[in-house]
Amino acid sequence: MRKRIVAMILFGSIWGLLECSLGDYLHSRHLGAGIVMASIAFIFMAYTRYLYNVKGMQAGMAAIAAIMRHFNPVGGCLLCASISIFIEGLIFEAIWIIPWHHERSNIVKVGIGAISGYMIYSIGFIATQIITPMIVSKFYLHDLISNLPIILANGTYALLIGAIAFPLIMAIPKETRIKDSLYYAASAVLVAISWMAVIAGI
Repeated sequence: MRKRIVAMILFGSIWGLLECSLGDYLHSRHLGAGIVMASIAFIFMAYTRYLYNVKGMQAGMAAIAAIMRHFNPVGGCLLCASISIFIEGLIFEAIWIIPWHHERSNIVKVGIGAISGYMIYSIGFIATQIITPMIVSKFYLHDLISNLPIILANGTYALLIGAIAFPLIMAIPKETRIKDSLYYAASAVLVAISWMAVIAGI
């Protein structure tokens, strides 16, 4: 159990670092940051569920990444980004109540990857468009409706990435030969680096 908790903190911290660095870079250059980062989030969550098979772990990872994103000293729309990240974790947990990682059919793997990728991006984005205005100002339904076709259309890219990524994740061997002492030490170093980089605004 301790190793799984460490893994949750490790992957959540790396995810948060990527959101604060790569996510900001893509957003500043209008390169589909939401699609790319939602797809990375799905890959992280699917891989850790496949590797550790612990329900709730991915929501914990999302919470850690969301906290890092929210308190990042640089970047824009910190609140909406952190909300989106946490919602993505909750959506994944809802979809993965069924243990899809036990499926052997390649068709099912492609299908669940596609569904997960699409829903994580689309529902996460929609939830952000609703929750953020409710917190900071006022929610207007017509604003959401006007953006809905674009959100749902862009979700197709996340669908395709998920359909390709999940079967590849399932093909990764589970066996690892890393000693516990090295595992904990390396994890501590990576977590520390991730948090220091975010705090420093790198």
